[in-house]
Amino acid sequence: MNEFFLILLARLRAFTKSLSQLNLIRIISFVFVFGCFLIGAFYVFFKIFKYLATIEVLGFAIMDRTIEMAFFVFFIMLTFSNIITSFSTFYNNKELNFLFSLPIKPTAIYLAKFFENSVYASWATMIIGLPLIVAYGVVTKLNFLYYIISIFSIFIYILIPAALASILMFLILSIFPKLKPRDVILLSLIFIVGLSFLYIKINNPSLLKIFETENEQELLRFAANLTTVGGKYVPSTWLGNILKGFKFTETNWLFNFLLLFFSSLSTLIIAFFFAHILYHQSWLGIGEHATKKKSIKSPLTRYQHSDTKAFIFKDILLFIREPTQWVQLSVFVILLIIYIFSLKRTPLYFGFPLWRTIVSFANFAYISFVLATLGVRFIFPAISLEHDGLWLITSSPLSFKRIIKIKYFFNLILAIIIIEGLLIFSNIFIKTDQRLYLLMPIIGLFVAASLVSINLGLGSGFPQFSEDNPSKIAAGSGGIIAALTSVAYVGISIIILAIPAYNYLTNKYFNRPTNMLLIFLSVITFLVINIIAIVLPLQLGIKALEKRDF
Repeated sequence: MNEFFLILLARLRAFTKSLSQLNLIRIISFVFVFGCFLIGAFYVFFKIFKYLATIEVLGFAIMDRTIEMAFFVFFIMLTFSNIITSFSTFYNNKELNFLFSLPIKPTAIYLAKFFENSVYASWATMIIGLPLIVAYGVVTKLNFLYYIISIFSIFIYILIPAALASILMFLILSIFPKLKPRDVILLSLIFIVGLSFLYIKINNPSLLKIFETENEQELLRFAANLTTVGGKYVPSTWLGNILKGFKFTETNWLFNFLLLFFSSLSTLIIAFFFAHILYHQSWLGIGEHATKKKSIKSPLTRYQHSDTKAFIFKDILLFIREPTQWVQLSVFVILLIIYIFSLKRTPLYFGFPLWRTIVSFANFAYISFVLATLGVRFIFPAISLEHDGLWLITSSPLSFKRIIKIKYFFNLILAIIIIEGLLIFSNIFIKTDQRLYLLMPIIGLFVAASLVSINLGLGSGFPQFSEDNPSKIAAGSGGIIAALTSVAYVGISIIILAIPAYNYLTNKYFNRPTNMLLIFLSVITFLVINIIAIVLPLQLGIKALEKRDF
């Protein structure tokens, strides 16, 4: 255990040293953006919960089930995220060669990498979860003990999917020791997806059946028969019961807290046991398998006559050769396809045109947030993944400005394909208003161009050339700033676009006069913000790279 604390102490010293080397402006900007996001998220959740609290019969019931649903989704996504990042953390990390050469127990290395992997895979959940539970406590007027217990419970909660992911990784590598990294990650994801699908199918959560109610008696029956989301054996249910227990001044929260605590501790002990038996052996096996690669001629030789084609094809090859990249993208695509086709089958009474218009606008906001998430995960690390080879590239006729332009337009094409495809197919299933159906893809072009610029520009301004794991690059201080900036941009854009959308709805369905001046100002403001978001980050990123001493 002393060896584990020595590794953690070394990591802490390296972290504090990197902070001391940062520019004061960067630290202030990070704190400012991070604080603004937390305050903004708290305000949004507070408004939603405050509105639900005013609804008789169903308000608090829906509030409780919404929190349970959120933590249930968090649990599944945390498991996915830990599986995707665990292989790079436990096996494909340059630091491991040094650590295993020291007289240190493999279990100490595992524990250090376990907590490191948990932080990288769970930081986004923590950023969203903290404002969520604080807003819930403020609306329901809970005591101070609630905030201490609930925050500590979240820290315990995120350890369970992290431990499960490492256990699954060890089991697969022990059964199939000759599998390639991409096969291990893919097999793990298939197992988790299949298990999650079966559990949800069997459990059949009934939260969304509220949309099938038609009168007060059915609402009362629905409120009385609301079951827990995910089932009583899922950690998200225990976490939800901890939060609810304070509202009713019951001691039931203590039982669920102990249940969550000992379940997390038990899962961690089991993972530690598997690591003690399998980790060192599996790490050696992966290393031996990696040394048996055959040397092949690089396909880049086909594009020697075009520097742009060669550079783009190089990025494609790097993406294909990094399993954590394309596997995570595949998970995103699968989830988005499921979401799109679920719109066609969800019984939300889309027959009323006003409701369809509102849902289509909410769908546009959701797709924009998804694109922001994809941008941080895949576009932000683009410059950092060049590593030490960037100086070699820039010593050629390719300048930093040219490199940024090539990466920008290549990622912009991919972003446009994603957002336009999602908008077109989702609006077809929703059967949205024809004007919005034609207008939203145009707005989507601006959103795609701005998000690509924000992530690529900030990725150039906050590069991490010493890190080879894209997930860790995206989880760094620069990645967090890019994520919060992207979410803030999407939120501001949605608020601005909501003004003309509201005028359009009230004019069409309630015959109220249209405020053309307000619509014109909203459109101009949206265009100005997008011009700034497209031009400014790229310029700052190019200047930051030009000032670096390679």
